[in-house]
Amino acid sequence: MTRSTSIAAAVVVAAALCACGGQSSRFPSRPEGCDVTVFQSTPTSPTENIGPVGAHCEDTISKDECLRTLKDQVCKLGGDVVWGVPGEPRHEDGQWKLSGRAAHTK
Repeated sequence: MTRSTSIAAAVVVAAALCACGGQSSRFPSRPEGCDVTVFQSTPTSPTENIGPVGAHCEDTISKDECLRTLKDQVCKLGGDVVWGVPGEPRHEDGQWKLSGRAAHTK
């Protein structure tokens, strides 16, 4: 890979991270470690959807730590709920992978 190709790839990755990891304009960002309720299916109380979240964690950390990483993504978006989260993370390419939908309680 040439230097210009490497720089272009880094710019694309950085732009994607900024686009996906920004905070919601409707809900202010919350601190890491904030309380987040997890649902495998739809929430049991009314919520307002914020957007998709995901965590890709090295398999050297626990599944619980990876779930905390997913919850921290919800916190960044101002959410207090994540739904559609599988009961167990997928294991793929040496990583735990979790995803869900961030939401905020109405």
